[in-house]
Amino acid sequence: MDNNIEYKIHVPYDTKSVKPEQISYHNEKELLVTLKNHSENNFISFLLSKFDVQEVEKIVDEYKIGTANFWHFGTVFWQVDSNKKIRGGKVIIYSKSGKRTKYINWIHSIKIKSNEINGFNLNQCFFGEHLVNTSNNTIAIVESEKTACIMSLLFKKYIWLAAGSLNGLNELKMEVLKKRKIILYPDLGVCGPNGSPFSIWKSKCDYFKSKGFDIQISDLLELKGTIEDRTNGYDIADYFLENLTYTPKKIISNEQNLINKLYQKNKNLKILIDVFDLRDHYGNTISLPIQE
Repeated sequence: MDNNIEYKIHVPYDTKSVKPEQISYHNEKELLVTLKNHSENNFISFLLSKFDVQEVEKIVDEYKIGTANFWHFGTVFWQVDSNKKIRGGKVIIYSKSGKRTKYINWIHSIKIKSNEINGFNLNQCFFGEHLVNTSNNTIAIVESEKTACIMSLLFKKYIWLAAGSLNGLNELKMEVLKKRKIILYPDLGVCGPNGSPFSIWKSKCDYFKSKGFDIQISDLLELKGTIEDRTNGYDIADYFLENLTYTPKKIISNEQNLINKLYQKNKNLKILIDVFDLRDHYGNTISLPIQE
């Protein structure tokens, strides 16, 4: 309540003298100290219960997944940008079943509270952004860090990044991906004041496309998810984990399904695909025959 008080905005006399606040970074030592005692990390234990130990170790190393031994053994998702600078460390506590709890913190906030530092100007990037320059693979963007990690274990054809939240998809983060092929995979969710997660990211997809980005959005969950899935905020990792033993080797697009049908009518189609390296709408290589 403002009690009808009139507020006046103070504008500095010389606006040119106002400089944007400098971005704060963590040093490498802060990151390295979290890369141990993973046996106490519930999220990593959950991954180990679902996937091969060597595959999990590889993902933990690639994404720099840490353990906050100083804060309830929470999982640290470090945000390292494409220049290898450490923007921030989000700490999330998971249950033993791999479910996220309500306890979320940031490394810099913990350090400020313990008087280790005086302040920190957090300027976020995508979780996993440091992997962008490792290959020319299609970039897949999801909402949560957990989903990005799991999907990187399931579908290695893409580089999986996390926006950090539904509202974490913005121009500052996207700029580094301007020349890449991008697919968005929003969570399922009920329709709120601003729309559903899909409609919100669809609007952003259209916006970035108008800005010259090579970007698409997947409607897989919209087509496959149930009302219960939507209520529970289902994500693409949940969809595949439910039937982990039946997980396909690639996400089959509508174009791929059409090719499969055509192949059944004319087996010579495979020669054309192999010779010309034909690809689907998302840039995925079309391979035949697909197991039926």
